[in-house]
Amino acid sequence: MKRALIFAILIAIMTIESPVSAQPIVKGHVVNERGETVEYVSVGFEEDSIGTISDANGNFELEIPANRKYDLVFTHVSFQKGIVPHETYANGQQLTVTMKDKVVELAEVVVGKKNKPQKIAGKAISGPIASFRGKGKENALEWGPVFKCKKDYVISDILLTIKGSSYQWCVLSFNIYEIQGSKFLNILNKPIYQRIEKSDGKQQLDIQPEETIVLTGKKKYYISVAVIDSDRYGILDMQSQFKTSYARNITKGKKRKLPIGPAIMVQGYKIEK
Repeated sequence: MKRALIFAILIAIMTIESPVSAQPIVKGHVVNERGETVEYVSVGFEEDSIGTISDANGNFELEIPANRKYDLVFTHVSFQKGIVPHETYANGQQLTVTMKDKVVELAEVVVGKKNKPQKIAGKAISGPIASFRGKGKENALEWGPVFKCKKDYVISDILLTIKGSSYQWCVLSFNIYEIQGSKFLNILNKPIYQRIEKSDGKQQLDIQPEETIVLTGKKKYYISVAVIDSDRYGILDMQSQFKTSYARNITKGKKRKLPIGPAIMVQGYKIEK
């Protein structure tokens, strides 16, 4: 029964998008306004089936069907959305895309001196193994649970149990979205990456975000994990939980609702009014 369930989950995730036959290839490099490389930028067309992620050196390569004549869109949590018109990339020249810094207003919060981290998300029945398969570039998927918190919190820790990995190394990306109707709005201003080395055994990840991430009481959130870079095609096994989750295409935003997902736990400090 467990094997059948795992297989069904994998099929559901891996078939959110079908491979698209493509011919023209667009190549380029992504930098910030200071000329510094920007790693792991989502590149693609909005509301379309084409997309990829730049590598750790900001380089990207994207095959585009001949009938697509849309603007290319570049997104990253630390920068404003970048747009390259079709006529700019259609000539086949190597692109250099400059991302503009996002203007961020820092949240002012007060946390009690004796306040201890509380579990905000992660209370659910444990399930079988949840797995990612692939290299984490084109058609990269993120996967995780939906949750609410009763009060206002500042996130202190994000925890995830890795059961095993066949990659020599891979890079995980964690994202947190506020759900507003059908829209998923990323609330991060700094990316959260975690490099995983090959392991046949269990690893407990405890990630402490660099920025102040505020969760507002009674709002709905989605926290996800994705393999966005690796040395090869591989499999990453995670502890799962039976909780409403989404498997979501990072570059295109298309999603599928699932009854199970990775057991991502969120802890945080309650904010004093």
